Amino acid sequence: MSSNRRSILLMLVFVGLWAAIEIIAWQVLQRYSPYQVVWTRYAVHLLLMLLVFGWREPAALVRTRRPVFHLARSMLMLGMPASWVIGMQAGLPGEVVMTVFWISPLLIVVLGRLFLRDEAPLSIWAATLVALAGSLLVHTVGPLPAPTMLAYPLAMALCFSAYVVMTRALRGEDMRANLFYTALGVFLALTPALPGLWITPNAHDLVVMVAVGVLGYFALWALDRSTAAAPVSLAAPVAYMQIAFTFALFIGLGMMGHGMSVRRLALGLLLIVGAALYVWISESRLRLRDALAASAPH
Repeated sequence: MSSNRRSILLMLVFVGLWAAIEIIAWQVLQRYSPYQVVWTRYAVHLLLMLLVFGWREPAALVRTRRPVFHLARSMLMLGMPASWVIGMQAGLPGEVVMTVFWISPLLIVVLGRLFLRDEAPLSIWAATLVALAGSLLVHTVGPLPAPTMLAYPLAMALCFSAYVVMTRALRGEDMRANLFYTALGVFLALTPALPGLWITPNAHDLVVMVAVGVLGYFALWALDRSTAAAPVSLAAPVAYMQIAFTFALFIGLGMMGHGMSVRRLALGLLLIVGAALYVWISESRLRLRDALAASAPH
């Protein structure tokens, strides 16, 4: 299998797990602080890595030439949920949040061009814009709030996009360190606030939070491997498949809401799936160039 297709498949794994995590986590987000859920997710992530890798080669988890870069990237994984929490607490409708957030794959292409000199062909730009149009059809939005309120979903989108681009920049580092520092930064940042937020979970909710942590680890592993396999612009249009996977899970679990235009939803999902299929079929003809060498100076 070509490295391009491996990158696409791993992105599909990432967004599929992401969709599952959101639906699973929703069971506990109604009863616990989102920050407690996030802290538990990354605590489980760290514990899993310590159990699997720590006893054999613990130094590999922290060995890096770029500790500041790692920790800065980790803070993006805190900034993303924090922006969502603050936006929702401010009364921003969820559909508005998701509509704005899904400019993030387009931002990945833009940031990749600016910081990695990842020169995406016009076909990638077109596929990303087609999938973006599909996401706009899926997320029906009423009157837009004040422009200042849009800062929260914009911050979410920037955090996710920058995380993906920074992960590509770390492809020369040990994957174990990449994943360990991602969780460590969030864990350390949230721990001082935890006593004021903590509610002891019951057995069911603890299992749910642990599942979110385990799935979250494998999701970030897939994203790390996807960005290592090919320039980030290649799989950017495929990231929109998270929306398709989410709706598939909603339908499968009987959680689909009413009042949504079936025709609009079907057209939106068709554009998203079509863009992903185009990238998959055309990957051998796409000429992507990433000028950042894995051994670039640190």
